Amino acid sequence: MRLRRPRWKDPRLLVGIVLVVLSVLLGALLASRASATTTVLIAKDEVVVGDELTASSFTSAEVRLGEQAEGYARAPKDIPEGSTALQSVHPGELLPVSVIGQGGGEDLRPVVIPVESAVADAVGPGRPVELWRTEADDQEKDALAENLVQDATVRRVFEGSTLGMRSMSIEVLVPSDELPAVLEALGSGDRIDVIGVPGEKGLDS
Repeated sequence: MRLRRPRWKDPRLLVGIVLVVLSVLLGALLASRASATTTVLIAKDEVVVGDELTASSFTSAEVRLGEQAEGYARAPKDIPEGSTALQSVHPGELLPVSVIGQGGGEDLRPVVIPVESAVADAVGPGRPVELWRTEADDQEKDALAENLVQDATVRRVFEGSTLGMRSMSIEVLVPSDELPAVLEALGSGDRIDVIGVPGEKGLDS
């Protein structure tokens, strides 16, 4: 049998050409979307839960987020006036839309706790910590520690000196309903230990 030369009007040839063109266009579209970048806000400094959010605390950068772009603030106009942080945002991290609050977050109160320098060096602003209490009368024997607060957040670390000795203190944010127990422990002279939560960013590196 003699093979016929394909004709341009052959439906099978036309369908094949259309499929090739469509596949090329689809591939180009997918490659374009994959390489597309979005302008988003990135934290310049540590933003701690409860802090007021202002445009000066962030810078803009082009990043590839794909379909996740809608979940992040893209410009200063996305931060309404008077907004506060519902969660901590560390330097270099993107600002999620879910972090921008209008005072409807958890009611927190700042408390300053004296600590050893090694403790202060181990945690930093924005890091989650636990507060543990040891009664003053039990510190010379087998003391039983009591967990006062499970979900405190470090706001600031202070360094000072007393008679030439280095002294450190940490300002932590605690839920308002747990504040009385913390103040009572401080007033009684009991020891309060600030313990970093294992596995959190910056604590195990």
